[in-house]
Parts: sequence; structure tokens; C-alpha cells
Amino acid sequence: MKIAMISPPWIPIPPPKYGGIELVVYNLVEGLKELGQEVILYGHNESKVSCDLRPYLKGNIRFGFDSPDDEKSFVGELSSKYAYARSGYEKVDIIHDHTLFNSPVNIPTVHTVHGAAIEGSVRQCIELSARDKNHFVSISDRQKELYLMLSRDISFAGTVHHAINVKDMEWSAKKEDFSLFVGRASWQKGIDIAVRVARKAKTGLIMAIKVMQEEEKDFFQKEIEPLLINYPKDLMFQLHRELPREVLFSLFRRAKCTLFTSHWEEPFGLVMLESMACGTPVIALRKGAAPELIVHGKTGFLADNEEEMVEAMKKIGELRPDVCRRHVEVNFCREKMAQGYLDIYRQILSGK
Repeated sequence: MKIAMISPPWIPIPPPKYGGIELVVYNLVEGLKELGQEVILYGHNESKVSCDLRPYLKGNIRFGFDSPDDEKSFVGELSSKYAYARSGYEKVDIIHDHTLFNSPVNIPTVHTVHGAAIEGSVRQCIELSARDKNHFVSISDRQKELYLMLSRDISFAGTVHHAINVKDMEWSAKKEDFSLFVGRASWQKGIDIAVRVARKAKTGLIMAIKVMQEEEKDFFQKEIEPLLINYPKDLMFQLHRELPREVLFSLFRRAKCTLFTSHWEEPFGLVMLESMACGTPVIALRKGAAPELIVHGKTGFLADNEEEMVEAMKKIGELRPDVCRRHVEVNFCREKMAQGYLDIYRQILSGK
């Protein structure tokens, strides 16, 4: 099967630091290649993949999250148009789009819905569903449920959970006395909750955060910095901005637990997989996809509020790192994700 994979133009694949969609795309194209499929990736010119790469731009021209919105919108639209037009020229069997672009090219298209069920995204999916060639894949059952609550007019072909390349990740059973938070500096991620939970549990805390966009900088300065100033001096505390992935994984291996404090309906959460793959259980709020990823009492704990998260911290030593690792190996390896998408491609092409 000849598959065109369309990724956003902002970040190389795989991402050197932050980039959830880009990491998923990387593991998907590599997984499909391992299954013997022909894949063409449309992506950032610095991407390093084993499949054929069709870069949007060449040379040192760069765009990113810090680019002006009108510039991003313009470049994003041009990139998607180029990818679709080139896919028609390449005569691919199916297009897999991660940008939710509405193209006139008459080729069966799978759109992975990466975002939350908000009005703009739902409206976009409804418009795309008007054409029979467009099909949607949710990244969690909870995400699909929320989209369908707002509209039954979205053509979901199924759900495929994200995955990671577990084979290339080391894990450890030896843990140090600190909890870990990894995520964007935004209210949705509940970074303030992580600080309060660690402080109430009287444990060390290491935070690896992304603070790039203006709203993230503003939120961190107004809401988080005052909390950090008052963090107990007798507890270990470290704050890191974006870290290289190898340094981040070292923290995952050493932490006694990862705090996943998103208090909104997070569509997925790769941080949870990465933590468990490193042998580190996750304490998460019972929101979004967390119940689909964590086995309560085995690979972490699900909580309904901060107090329950603090109580779960007291029991974290009872959980086995090897069980956390095995859970990801079996359920969230990239081979399983690639096979899930390949099954959907085949169903669509067969007309079922």
C-alpha cells in the first residue's frame, strides 16, 4: 500500500524536544515501514525518517509556534495544499492527514483528530465529513465520545491509541524520592495542582515544562512563580525549561512517580506512556483519556481531586516498575498503533 503521511510543518520528525503530534507521526511512519508499507512523509525539512521524505521547505527557512498567527496560518495552508497536490501526482492509495485540511483531491483520506472537542474543531470535522472520501480516527474513546456528543455528523472510522517505541527506551526499578511533572505551562495541564500535591505530600518535585507561547509565559509568571517561591526549602525542587529527550527520559526512570494533573478532558497524554515505559507509575486526575491508559492500582492511581492524589502518593511504593513497563509494551507499542491504522486503511479502501 502506498500511503501519504501529512504532518504539520513546524517541528522536525522526530521532535528534538517538544512535539506530541510529531512524535506520534514518527512512530507511525516507522511502524508502517516495519509492516512492509510504502510511506511518503510530507514534513519539516530537518526530519529524519526511514521512509521517503518530501520536505515542505528547503534550506534554513524555519517557522514555529512563536511565528505570528497570520504567518502560521498562511504557511500551514500552503504546506497542506502542496502535500495533497503532490500525493495526487504520486498516485498514493490513501492519504493520512494530521492537519485537518479540506482538500479537493479525490483520494481516500484518514484524518487523525488530535485536538479536544471544542466548537471550532467539531465544526471543521463536520465540514470535512460532508465529503465521502474523508474519514476520522480518534485517539481515545473518551475523545470520540465528546465529539459525538456535540455532533453525530462526524465520520469516525475507529479509535487508535497513540504509541511509543518502547524497545528503544530503558527502564529502571530504582527510584529516587521525587515526583515529576512534564508538560506545557498552561492552566489545562494543572501545573499549579502538581506543585500543591507535591508540597502537601512532602516530596521533592522536578518540573520539565514548555514555556514558549505568550499565554504560557503569562500564566507561568502570574500563577506559578508565586507558588514556587513558597515551596518548602527542606524539599528538593528543580525547574527545567524544555529538555532534550534523553535527559527527560533519565528523569522518568529515576522518579518515584509522574504527576499528570490535567484537569480538562485531555484527548490523550503521551507523558503517561513515557513514564510507565520507564518503569514509573503515574498519578492522574480521572479526566480525559487517563482511565484508558492507566490501570488503577497497578500502573498508577486515578484520583478525583488533589487530596486523593496526595493519598495516592503514600501508596506509590506498592506499585511494581516492571508491571508499568510491561503494560506499555503490550498495549501501547508502535507496532500495535501501526497495525491499527493499517486495518482502518484497508477497511476504507475495501469500501466497508
